[in-house]
Amino acid sequence: MFTKKRSDGTYIPNLHFFTQLLPYLMPKRSDACIFFEQEFDVTQTLKYISKRRKDGSGIKISLFYIILYAAVRLIAQRPKLNRFVSGHKYYQRNRISFNFVAKRDLSDDGEEVNVTMSFSPRLTLEGFCKKINDHLLTIKKGAGTGAEKTNALVTRLPRLLIKFIVWGVKYLDYHNGLPKSVIDSLPFFSTIFFTNVGSVGIDAPLHHNFEIGNCGIFCAIGKIRKENILKTDGTVETRDKVKITFTYDDRITDGIYCARGIDILRDLVENPEKLESPPELTEEEIKKLGLMEKELNNV
Repeated sequence: MFTKKRSDGTYIPNLHFFTQLLPYLMPKRSDACIFFEQEFDVTQTLKYISKRRKDGSGIKISLFYIILYAAVRLIAQRPKLNRFVSGHKYYQRNRISFNFVAKRDLSDDGEEVNVTMSFSPRLTLEGFCKKINDHLLTIKKGAGTGAEKTNALVTRLPRLLIKFIVWGVKYLDYHNGLPKSVIDSLPFFSTIFFTNVGSVGIDAPLHHNFEIGNCGIFCAIGKIRKENILKTDGTVETRDKVKITFTYDDRITDGIYCARGIDILRDLVENPEKLESPPELTEEEIKKLGLMEKELNNV
């Protein structure tokens, strides 16, 4: 406590003086929000998913999984997106972790479960899909996540005590005194927080981020819709489009770096054949990622 050491990241020294000032000029994550609204053309992606489902490999794959896996590849190529601000200081996150909400069943009243998982950039697409499917199967069979159990316990307490606990979590987090078990059990300490609202038939909103924790990117994925495109030869072609929005903490690194990262993500999602082989990372690229050894080799 009261040190620069954290269980979820490594302190980054010697940043540009203006970058170091940003957490003081914009102390809240909501102060530094940049919103990106993008359209991805997933026509070829859906064809690829259909082909992979029928190729006899037994892989259970979806558009959401393609986007998640592409995001792992993105972080491997753009490691600054895996930084976070805590206690007015900058850290490189030591794992690539995503949080998303899963329903135990796809009904309006279906119970929602927060799922936080970390992924190695060395995972193959098949290994990635299997890891998620196995984890979700465990959840749907009734085994609760750490976040669920923590929330269930806290919400039974009196309001004043809940407010004190939330304050205590923020205070300890600010001073790097939050235990690893708490950080690992809460959904707010992740690289990207995803919400797949398209799975329930609605379009992607410009979503808020959370002030608690250190997740700097919120990504909302909307429903797939048909759009008619006029081609240069005068004919009309129907394409599959999906709106994806990003809420980004501009203190992490500049918006141009993030915007170019979104271009990389779009290219990978719209051309999923590029995801069939995991990236070949150099020793220098691995060093920049700053991942723990067990996270790097967790394939």
